[in-house]
Amino acid sequence: MKKTYLIFSLVMYVLFNPSIVFAETVESDEVMDIFIGTLEVDDKKVILNRCDGGSNIYILKDAEWSDEKAVSNFLSKEKDMIKPVYAEVVGAYRGDGNKNMLLVDSISDVTERKSCHLNDLF
Repeated sequence: MKKTYLIFSLVMYVLFNPSIVFAETVESDEVMDIFIGTLEVDDKKVILNRCDGGSNIYILKDAEWSDEKAVSNFLSKEKDMIKPVYAEVVGAYRGDGNKNMLLVDSISDVTERKSCHLNDLF
């Protein structure tokens, strides 16, 4: 009986105090997603051409809440990279009129000479 009570108490504690179980979350209340595609620079703006079958293009901006400043870091290294450049971007979507924009939390798996677009195969 004591064992059952102990397990029950532990489960209830974890349910009502989730900060014990989960790692520290991002400081933002933004809903984020992973966007996969190729990166290029146009007029000092980093552009993500998403690999989704359509021609979805996003302008990337560093998110205020992110200490990483991934877009600025990529921009400083981009000139030395061999195109195309594949990357996985974690960010929050923002529509800016007729333009798609991502507030970027991080950029990972940056790979030169790699593309995920079907038209690059031919």
